[in-house]
Amino acid sequence: MTDKQKIEKLKNAFEETIWMAIRYADGRHTYAPSTVRDSVNQFQMVYPDWKPKFDSVIKPPKKEDLGGVNLESDHLHDIF
Repeated sequence: MTDKQKIEKLKNAFEETIWMAIRYADGRHTYAPSTVRDSVNQFQMVYPDWKPKFDSVIKPPKKEDLGGVNLESDHLHDIF
């Protein structure tokens, strides 16, 4: 397998799993949202035109629901 083929396989693996990671991490009050956001940002350093496929399940939080431990950064709607 060539290096180009290896890179394409790794790219495909990331694209096939990142949507599940986004769904898992969205709205969690842990390090998961920042880890997923960082992974997307790093992937976009290599593929600057790449965006995750839109997911209608991921929605911005209501302003009235933010506060306390529910931070805007816990939500991943902004990566689309």
